Amino acid sequence: MQIITAPSKTQQFNGRELKEYTCPETLSLSEEIVEILRGLTQDELASLMKTSDRLTDSTRQRLDSFCTPFTLDNAKQALFTFQGDAYGAIQSTSYSLDELHRAQKHINILSGLYGLLRPLDLMQPYRLEMATRLAVREHKNLYALWKDTVTALINTRLKKSQQAVLINLASEEYAKVIDKKRLEAEMITIIFQQEKSGRSRSIPIYSKRARGRMIDYFITQNVARAEDLKDFAMDGYSFIAEKSSADSWLFLTKKT
Repeated sequence: MQIITAPSKTQQFNGRELKEYTCPETLSLSEEIVEILRGLTQDELASLMKTSDRLTDSTRQRLDSFCTPFTLDNAKQALFTFQGDAYGAIQSTSYSLDELHRAQKHINILSGLYGLLRPLDLMQPYRLEMATRLAVREHKNLYALWKDTVTALINTRLKKSQQAVLINLASEEYAKVIDKKRLEAEMITIIFQQEKSGRSRSIPIYSKRARGRMIDYFITQNVARAEDLKDFAMDGYSFIAEKSSADSWLFLTKKT
């Protein structure tokens, strides 16, 4: 079993210290992307990213400081770097080495710059969403650039897994990079909804947090089979069988 999840715009580099690390498997392609972005004017960068002057300046600084090779002096493990609603629910600062190794084996963070990051892959700060319409080589956007590569990496990891199933805990924006036709496993999308005043819908902040909770649950509870995820009950969530299908599982909680 493999799990995909989305990255976060919020990143910090002064968290947990760990000497063990790996490097992104497609770092050379990331370097190409950075060089293309460096060649843009400030106005072009702002237009591409749809960012304010302040955020564009911050992005420029990150591009200017990007350098390889990655080391513990200039980069940090992805799982300790991403912040935000989902990652705040993943208690990675307290994970044992065995739990970190389990995360490394099963968790895949999709990324506009890095394609796919394993939890212990080093990364440097960046801002580049997968939906950004950046042309690279013969590819018109990042989806076209990363689709074959990311799907192939996932397939390779699935072959090493005991169960050939991909659990989708990513946002729709990021999950689209997976080529379902070439995926050598079934893909199950997890949907979280919150019920309030008799109405059920997905509220982004709660759904993001729930994705992180499920990842944390998978790691700490040593979940072995996809079916076992149906027992997930954190924050009052429960699996709703009658509203689920083979490839789409609904979890519902009540909000007052």
